[in-house]
Amino acid sequence: MRNGVFLGLFFLTFCSLALRAETEFPPDYKLHADPALSLRDVVDAALSRSPDRLMIKSRQEIAIALKRKSSSFFSDSPEIAISHQNDSLGSNQGLREWEGSLNMPLWLPGEKSANRRKARMSQAEADAYKALMTWQVAGEVRQILWNIKLAEATVRENRKSLEMARSLDRNMKKQIAAGNLPGRDALLSRQETMSREMALITARSEYFHAGQIYQKYTGLDRIPADFTEQMVERETGENLPLINLADARVDYLQAEFREITSRWNSPPTLSLGVRRERGAYQDRNIDSVSLGLSFPLGGRVHAAPKRAAAAVALADAERQRELTRRSQSLQLHEAHHEYETCHAQLLLAEEHFSLAGENLRLGQKSYELGESDMRDFLRIREQYFDSSREIVTQKIKCQRAVARHNQVKGILP
Repeated sequence: MRNGVFLGLFFLTFCSLALRAETEFPPDYKLHADPALSLRDVVDAALSRSPDRLMIKSRQEIAIALKRKSSSFFSDSPEIAISHQNDSLGSNQGLREWEGSLNMPLWLPGEKSANRRKARMSQAEADAYKALMTWQVAGEVRQILWNIKLAEATVRENRKSLEMARSLDRNMKKQIAAGNLPGRDALLSRQETMSREMALITARSEYFHAGQIYQKYTGLDRIPADFTEQMVERETGENLPLINLADARVDYLQAEFREITSRWNSPPTLSLGVRRERGAYQDRNIDSVSLGLSFPLGGRVHAAPKRAAAAVALADAERQRELTRRSQSLQLHEAHHEYETCHAQLLLAEEHFSLAGENLRLGQKSYELGESDMRDFLRIREQYFDSSREIVTQKIKCQRAVARHNQVKGILP
């Protein structure tokens, strides 16, 4: 008996300490729902704060740079060379010579068009990367919002359970005072109430944590009043950002391989020069103009390692594309399976909740008539609470399954 009293006092002390933890976060914290705020608005807000926007800008700058290069008159930077020669430190007979030349690297046949294609594919890859980042941020926002919805529902269900426990505790005290119930039931009722209080604190903490994640990710302190979605059917493989980026990457590396194949290790160079010279013991200048064309020898041999490296990069990109398609196909299957499973479970949860409500009604009547004890009644009521939470969360999970289905299909809000 003494051990039982000690355990009861220990439990109540532990509950009191847990209740003090409520001050670690605002107990009245709530993200306000804004009817004017849409899911797309939240995605745009999160995208504006995403570090990936820096990568988007960098990829676009690469595409612009490649386009400028492909529009150039020369295949590489032209060079200006200036030289002067005299015999002042030698024979000192009055020899003077000045020479200047402009060296212009030339495009090989097909090389410029290959560079233009590479620039176009680079821009397409940058656009695909931007679309992918938007899609990924949309997925994160969807997940965060539904986590908030689940946490909010858990708080609501725990608050309802606590109110029922407190109501029972008040009635219990009246019945004990009237001598209709044994005094030991008061301790069980109080323990049950404090357990509900602890569960509510935990639920509020989870809701606060989910809200903080949302605020840090989006910079907003409001959520859309309604962000449920309708399932959108689309042909498999149509406009999927992951696959689009993989395709764009392969196209870019194919263009790069063709560009490397079309050029030599160093380009042929057209030289245009002017020369002024004065010979020894002469009093007049001799001006001349030169025109030259130089071709590298063995250029393809020296460029072979670059072509081989480009071929390896292209093969790896094609392999990654196939892996991406396989992974995307599995995700589509999982999304369909999650949606179908969720609705099957929801039907059972609704039936289970109906039975749990009837069982609670009969259990309470049995307890009031003295046909069962307090522990049996609390067990029945716990089953009712669990069933109530299950049906509420299951409805939310089914709505979340629709959002995930649309996300995997590449549907943006």
